Amino acid sequence: MSTENIMASAILTSAKRGAYVAIGLYLALVLVFSLSPQSRQPLEAPIKVAHPGIQFEHRSQSAMVDQAELAGVAGA
Repeated sequence: MSTENIMASAILTSAKRGAYVAIGLYLALVLVFSLSPQSRQPLEAPIKVAHPGIQFEHRSQSAMVDQAELAGVAGA
């Protein structure tokens, strides 16, 4: 092998090692941050509802009004 081929092979080998080290460090950082205590805080809903039944009751009442309006239009 010539000197150029040996140098090219050494550069490629070094680049491969560097890529593997960089990937390993990235995965280690992702793992550390995913297991950090900050990520264990409970998630809160952006909108807090007083009681889920209130929404359902409101929707069912509006549906009954819509049906009554439709019946009134059909009866007229």
